[in-house]
Amino acid sequence: MTKTELQEPKKRKAPTERRARTRLFFLPNLSIRHRLPLLMATLLFGAIVASTWASYRGVKESGLEVGRGRLLHLTQQFASLFQQSSVKLNDKTFTVANDPAVRSFLRSASPATRTGAVDALKQFASPQDQNNLQVELWKTDHSLALTFPENLEPEPSDLNAELKQCASDPFKSAGAIRVVKDVIAYPSVAAVKDDAGKPLGYLVRWRKLSSTPEARKQLTDMLGSEATLYFGNSRGDVWTDLEKIVAKPQVSLSSTVEITTYKRDGDSVMALGRPISGTPWFVMVEIPERTLVAPAGRFLRRMILMGLVLFAIGVAGAFALSRGITRPLGLLTKAASAISGGDYSQVVDIRSNDELGTLANAFNTMTAQVQESQRNLEQRISARTAELETSNKELESFSYSVSHDLRAPLRAIDGFSRILFEEHSNKLDADALRVLEVIRTNTKQMGRLIDDLLTFSRLGRKSVERSRINMEALARDVSAQIGSADSESAPRFEVGQLHPAHGDTAMLRQVFVNLLTNAAKYSKGKDAPLVQVSCDSKNGENVYCVKDNGVGFDMNYANKLFGVFQRLHSADEFEGTGVGLAIVQRIIHRHAGRVWAEGKVNEGATFYFTLPREEGTNGKPSKHE
Repeated sequence: MTKTELQEPKKRKAPTERRARTRLFFLPNLSIRHRLPLLMATLLFGAIVASTWASYRGVKESGLEVGRGRLLHLTQQFASLFQQSSVKLNDKTFTVANDPAVRSFLRSASPATRTGAVDALKQFASPQDQNNLQVELWKTDHSLALTFPENLEPEPSDLNAELKQCASDPFKSAGAIRVVKDVIAYPSVAAVKDDAGKPLGYLVRWRKLSSTPEARKQLTDMLGSEATLYFGNSRGDVWTDLEKIVAKPQVSLSSTVEITTYKRDGDSVMALGRPISGTPWFVMVEIPERTLVAPAGRFLRRMILMGLVLFAIGVAGAFALSRGITRPLGLLTKAASAISGGDYSQVVDIRSNDELGTLANAFNTMTAQVQESQRNLEQRISARTAELETSNKELESFSYSVSHDLRAPLRAIDGFSRILFEEHSNKLDADALRVLEVIRTNTKQMGRLIDDLLTFSRLGRKSVERSRINMEALARDVSAQIGSADSESAPRFEVGQLHPAHGDTAMLRQVFVNLLTNAAKYSKGKDAPLVQVSCDSKNGENVYCVKDNGVGFDMNYANKLFGVFQRLHSADEFEGTGVGLAIVQRIIHRHAGRVWAEGKVNEGATFYFTLPREEGTNGKPSKHE
């Protein structure tokens, strides 16, 4: 059997992918009563989280922006303050340095000029100035001429750079910060000029850098409790917080000219520095970022608390709203389930003017209409059933009439023609005997036709009594009966392994009788007539095949094969009533199968019929029993 022979119409695949795309993605196993509030709560939670986070980021960024503005203001303010203080200190040092008594002492040192110089230097020794260390008067050859208080050793520090700087205009400068005798100090240096403007010597005033408690309080008030001021040399060798020496910044001073961020003691700080114009000093202010973002953190906590309250209110509202929607839907679902079970008395009681109320009213109207239609349909079915019963009775009466009333004349014609043939044949000539034989043959043909018509009509009324059938044994039994009835001209039957079937044994026997009889009849004229019976399984059904090597048929007329009284060969060539294949088709259709044929003139014909596969056989052929 070829693939073409077994080919069937392609079945459309179920659009599972399309159904999967249209399926609701959000927890499809939950009921709408739970899914709807859960979806609303999820959306509300997402909106609250997104808005809270965006607000927090905005407040945090605003705090950092305020911190950057504050840092810029403080740095500029302190750089300007230190610059002004340095200018005032250097101006005062220059004024004392160029006192006439100091010049006289440096021109001509004597006890008289020394006393005048000491009196002039006492201006730096005010009891209220606690930051003053000592004052030194140096000659141009960098030798010490005088100290105040008197007889003190000079501060152990290299002043060559400052003295060299003061040898020319503007003849005054502030020196670098140093640690002198465990004290953080810096010198204010001014040149002592003669009348020609040339240096006679240098006045060095040493100042403590540490501030007083009052000054520190003022500094704290200006900075704020969390900001820190750092002061040091631009070259970065000495750094102080105006109380003690501290470590230099972890980044280069040049990078702090712009606002920068780095770690100090594990905390992230924002810093900005400025060099102090006219001095070798550098001032820098640090502000911890945690103090800047602390308001944002407090804001975030308040927003979280408010968000939780809103979320709780929203969830409660979602459940209330969901109940207002799902309760009517539940009533509609319950009523629909009841109607699907045949109970049309259900009424949906939803009293609202919204879409659900409209749907409920439409549903109740539909239920009433379906109930009325059911009553009308039942009445029509009863009427049609009565009509069908009447028709069946009439058909049975017709069958009885055909069976008895038509058979009686046929029996009479056959009987009288047989009497004429047996008792008066010697009185009849050859032509009369021929006519008599034609009458008897047509009478028998008419009888067979009546039998076939009765069989065909009864198939529509007869119930299908299903049981497991050994199709191979059934086919062998039928082929044996046909072979024994006409042993001389019967073809050779080859029955292969056939799958078992589930159907009416008597009806399926009739199928094999008709198909095998046809195959034997139309292959009778061949030298070696052969009829083959085989089977295959495909797409959940068994395909049975009856093939002969007889006269075949033209495929252009294949559609006429299974019609009542349709013949592709004349009665003179092959006897028959033209009803056999129509009976086969009706039986197979009643078994939910299909039947078709293929053939070629003078090359044989093949008839196929299908039956649903018996459950549990897995398509395996049955063994001969």
